[in-house]
Amino acid sequence: MPKFRKKEGKKNQEFQNQDSKFLKYAFISGILIVFLFILSVVLNILFSDNTGVLRLISIAQNVLTIIFTFYFFLGFIILGRRYNKLLKIASILMIIIVVGYYFLVLFSASFFGKNLILKLDEKVKSVGFNSTTEFFDYLSNNQTEAQKYSEFITNEIVPLILPMAIIIFSYLLIVLIVSILFGVGLIKLGGIVKYARVAGILGIIGICTMIIFIGFFIWIVAYIFMLIILFKESRKK
Repeated sequence: MPKFRKKEGKKNQEFQNQDSKFLKYAFISGILIVFLFILSVVLNILFSDNTGVLRLISIAQNVLTIIFTFYFFLGFIILGRRYNKLLKIASILMIIIVVGYYFLVLFSASFFGKNLILKLDEKVKSVGFNSTTEFFDYLSNNQTEAQKYSEFITNEIVPLILPMAIIIFSYLLIVLIVSILFGVGLIKLGGIVKYARVAGILGIIGICTMIIFIGFFIWIVAYIFMLIILFKESRKK
């Protein structure tokens, strides 16, 4: 019996060490996500006139973000498996949502508006404008003319824009719900993991107030606490 317990103890220690390793990867990935975002902003400014380079930067950023995001939330899946099933489920959903978004950006440009813009341009050219931008600029500067094109907008423009608007709204609603679940999962860790309650509360407040600019800063603070949690948990033996 003692021999069996010794083997079980050794096996549990191996799992613990493996978890610590992946938590360390999650922490590093979280840092790299921030670094990648800052780097991409700088590169976009430097190469703002070079469409080809910007396209390559965008592809590289999306691919790396997929990898780093997967490992970042994998850390919280491990914490969820260790302490809290809700956090585990919410983290899996976060991976699906965020990674799925970047896959769509990479492989389905039409879904994110390329074909939509082309179709809109075709429609407005049929009434004498060169592009959708020119059409809406004209309407914004000539309010009296808006009535003239109201039927055209209702019958030709709205049916093209509405499906995209519904998809975007639905996606944002799902992100909101899953982010709140993720925050609640962190809050439930409050008695076990230091800073988890603070990170969860700030994360929920941040995502709920994202519509006003301050929500972005609140979420950044929550993100910093998440990194601290991953770092501290990775050092547990």
